[in-house]
Amino acid sequence: MRFSSLPLLCCLWLLCACQPYMMKSSAVDNFAAPQQEIEFLDAMEDMPAVTNNDALHTFLILEDGTDTSKDYQDRVTAGIQRKWLSSSFDQQANAAAHVGWMAGAGCRIMKIRGGVTMMLFGPIDRYAVKELIYMEILPLRTDNQSLTGGEFIDYINRLERIVGRSVLNAGELQIDETAGQSAITPGNEAAIQEGTLPASGPLEAPLVVPAGFEPPVEPDSFPEPINSAVPKSAQN
Repeated sequence: MRFSSLPLLCCLWLLCACQPYMMKSSAVDNFAAPQQEIEFLDAMEDMPAVTNNDALHTFLILEDGTDTSKDYQDRVTAGIQRKWLSSSFDQQANAAAHVGWMAGAGCRIMKIRGGVTMMLFGPIDRYAVKELIYMEILPLRTDNQSLTGGEFIDYINRLERIVGRSVLNAGELQIDETAGQSAITPGNEAAIQEGTLPASGPLEAPLVVPAGFEPPVEPDSFPEPINSAVPKSAQN
């Protein structure tokens, strides 16, 4: 009889494990104005996980130079239109953003074509993450894990260096650690790894490409991304 509650406890544990790591708020809630970018980055740098709201705000600034969205739902709509997010994306504003969609968004914005698989299918979460890890732009993560605020700023810094642009006032927020040297953070407790990365060479085994195949030149021509997790309804 004393073990009769074990199945219930296991179910509760699995339910909690499937829930996204939640922050109390997002930095953009208090610092959304264009003249508050430094304050926004300062607030985000100390966060244990970057939220969906903050990540979308940053990507809009990265691509457009400003974020004209009124709220989180506007940012989600913009992310879906730009194919950073799948049309079924339904994650909450203050939930820890998954590395997968953030990697895909970075590849699209910076037009990173990657290896053969990405050329064929576009910056799907899993392959975008592997490509950016190989390029030492992202720390070692899987697509369902998260980044701390500091790691996310470092990620944006490294994306910007690809095209030689100065980052969002990052001279004051320089991260010393390299992309592959990051601590375990909330949402990354398992430190899941999918094998070691090669010292050199392509991430993927070569594919047989049909004769005369021409991959799309622009990342925007790829279909929308396939996000691996779709939690419950978004909140402003």
